[in-house]
Amino acid sequence: MPKKDLRFPLDEKAIKTLADSLVGQTISYWEDNRLLRSLVTRAEVKRDRYGNPYVEVEFAEAGVPVSAEPA
Repeated sequence: MPKKDLRFPLDEKAIKTLADSLVGQTISYWEDNRLLRSLVTRAEVKRDRYGNPYVEVEFAEAGVPVSAEPA
């Protein structure tokens, strides 16, 4: 299952709330100059080597290009 790091300018309490709300949601994100959309199955708050929090999300499947979705 693909994983991606998401970084937001939020404090730790807000980023934990955001991580909890991402699970089960479909999000759009950029990868290799393509806009993709995937379902988030897991979101976990982690810290980089400088102690800054970020969210690592795991997707159900590889991203689907947004332009390929039916209107």
